[in-house]
Amino acid sequence: MEMRFKIKLFIVLNFILWIILYFIPIDTPMLQNICIIKRITGNRCFNCGMTRAFLSILHFDFRTAYAYNARVIIVFPITIMLYLYHWYQYIKREEGSSK
Repeated sequence: MEMRFKIKLFIVLNFILWIILYFIPIDTPMLQNICIIKRITGNRCFNCGMTRAFLSILHFDFRTAYAYNARVIIVFPITIMLYLYHWYQYIKREEGSSK
């Protein structure tokens, strides 16, 4: 595939992804009970609230994101960097390469 096409694909798919994630309601009962560890043991795990924190950041509600899980200030930027890095690797990859 041509690099311009890959860049356009990146823009379109990420815009669609952002729109979909933006319209997921944060305070649904399903998201409050998504943690398997909490369901089994009844105790919060170190990662409880991270999904709602990510969605809160996508809604630009940073205070609520921090309240859901304070580790989001470290995990979210790392996740975004890894996500963008893998897209960069895909865009830069030559058509004939085996990766």
